[in-house]
Amino acid sequence: MRTTVKFAALALATAATVTGFAATEANALPRCRPPVEGLASATGILGAGTQKARIEARENWRLTVRRLYGPRYADFYNAQNTQWDCKKGAILLAKCVVVARPCRY
Repeated sequence: MRTTVKFAALALATAATVTGFAATEANALPRCRPPVEGLASATGILGAGTQKARIEARENWRLTVRRLYGPRYADFYNAQNTQWDCKKGAILLAKCVVVARPCRY
């Protein structure tokens, strides 16, 4: 009888460890939200306007994601399916749009 109790206790402890590991591993997987757009425009010459617009578009994306989903999703480096569209406009104006799925880890 005692052997059965010890075996049951061991089996229960093993199951709890495996379940705990699976739960921890599941929390490590990325959780993503629908795509969010960030946009900006800036002026400059020789690509400086485009560079500024990219930085500001990324910051706009981050602020929008933070407002929609919270700070855990607002890290641009965790985003997936990132797409950029930057164009030079008339008289040194550059416009950039970034669309990406915010993810948290």
